[in-house]
Amino acid sequence: MTEIEAKFIIRRPEQVEEALRVLAANGFTIAPQGATTHADRYYDTEDWSILAAGWACRIRQRQGHETLTLKSLHGTNGTVLARSEISQDGKAQEKKAPLSFSDGPVKQQLDSILEDKPVVELFRVTSRRTVFELERPDPAPLRIEIDLDECRIEAEKSTDKATGTLEFTELELEAKSGGAADLESVATLLCNEAGLMPASYSKFERGLQAAGLEFDSILEQSQPTTLVENDPVLTLLYQYLAEQLQIIRRQHPRAMEGIDPEGVHQMRVASRRLRTILKAFRGILGDAVVAHFNTELRWLAQNLGRARDADVTERSAMEFPEADTEHYVHFLMQGRITAYEHLVDVLRSERCLTLEDDLEQFVMAGPAADMQSLFGTLSIAASADQLIHVALQKLLAHGDAIEEDPPARQLHKLRIETKRFRYLLDFFSRVQTEKWSAMTEALKRIQDVLGAHQDAVTAQAHLADYAASLPNDAGGLEWLNTAARLMQVEAERIDTCRQQFTAAWSDFRSAVA
Repeated sequence: MTEIEAKFIIRRPEQVEEALRVLAANGFTIAPQGATTHADRYYDTEDWSILAAGWACRIRQRQGHETLTLKSLHGTNGTVLARSEISQDGKAQEKKAPLSFSDGPVKQQLDSILEDKPVVELFRVTSRRTVFELERPDPAPLRIEIDLDECRIEAEKSTDKATGTLEFTELELEAKSGGAADLESVATLLCNEAGLMPASYSKFERGLQAAGLEFDSILEQSQPTTLVENDPVLTLLYQYLAEQLQIIRRQHPRAMEGIDPEGVHQMRVASRRLRTILKAFRGILGDAVVAHFNTELRWLAQNLGRARDADVTERSAMEFPEADTEHYVHFLMQGRITAYEHLVDVLRSERCLTLEDDLEQFVMAGPAADMQSLFGTLSIAASADQLIHVALQKLLAHGDAIEEDPPARQLHKLRIETKRFRYLLDFFSRVQTEKWSAMTEALKRIQDVLGAHQDAVTAQAHLADYAASLPNDAGGLEWLNTAARLMQVEAERIDTCRQQFTAAWSDFRSAVA
């Protein structure tokens, strides 16, 4: 069968109410059908045989029953997905493989794909689903099921940066009569009149993200050209610019959804890496080009930074040992929602889309003839020695100038400079790994200390905003006392980081001497 559906991200409960109001105003009768809970477990082989065949495989457990399903991974058309789906009911045979169902359409398809390969569980999705049935008689009969899914994904982390868990709410429309065009018109209505944002990913793709994997990159076979230090630095430069642009393109929809904080983080880091390398090679690329992209990438990074700060501060607040921080965490959650709503406007803007297109045209054009003539023989090794030496001397001068108990903004400025120097080291370490490894390791300690210091400073700013928002009553006074205790925790963290900085800087100074 073909499943025709459209999905939307829900950030606020009132968005659901508004969506139902818009549908009712446009001729739909709405019949609530109650709520149920189900759990989905997704499977594949170690070498992704099921994914390579174009399917996602899951077992759904609901009300004591199991359903084995294969769902195709493609079929996007606007905001509507039209995907093939085959299912069979049953129960996995005990003491056998997870997919050891009795014979049926899914089992037959899987047998042809797996060829006796063992499967592993990828992740689990638990959903509380509230169902509504919609019907509209005119201008043409149309029936739609609306599922409000409150979801939690749990996955084993494949990297330290993976979240392992994701929680989100989405609204799913599934056509029970009519076709993709009919559902597309309803989806457009919800976008335009209810302000809903279409989802960019399936639950399967988000499950991969929770594990620290990405659907687009799992089966990629292409590898960047291997370079050696005597190769032209222009080759490395344009290869690197293309890779960072690809990250921005790939993480753009992930950042808009805001479900997995890694989307914003990776997009922001890529924009910062681009700025660093473009500025480092200003003498080759030209002032006008670098100035243009620097301005636009700084604008993008600043807007991504607002959402990133909200993510980090909320996560940190959830880890406080204090027992009465629920009100403060709720305050931060509302701030995070606002930050992401603003970010959606930024990422949808003509300015952002133009920036990505301009970058792509610039990278695809490659080095101009005059650039090749002037710098085509400059090697990676020669360029590294020059640029890293200059950047290191600048960093050391600024770090040595830090006096006892400096202003927070001075340490923050040094933190930004250490990040830029790290990006430069990472750039050349793609070819000269051994040469810069010791310096990179020594720099990590500085970055960790300064990063923790800035997180605490940012948290104090959020706490100050929170305190200013509290009502002048008994409840407000209780929450204010909590804020004061949390402010003290952050102050102690700042003091600890400042003490650690002195030792970390001394160690870094010795390592690069």
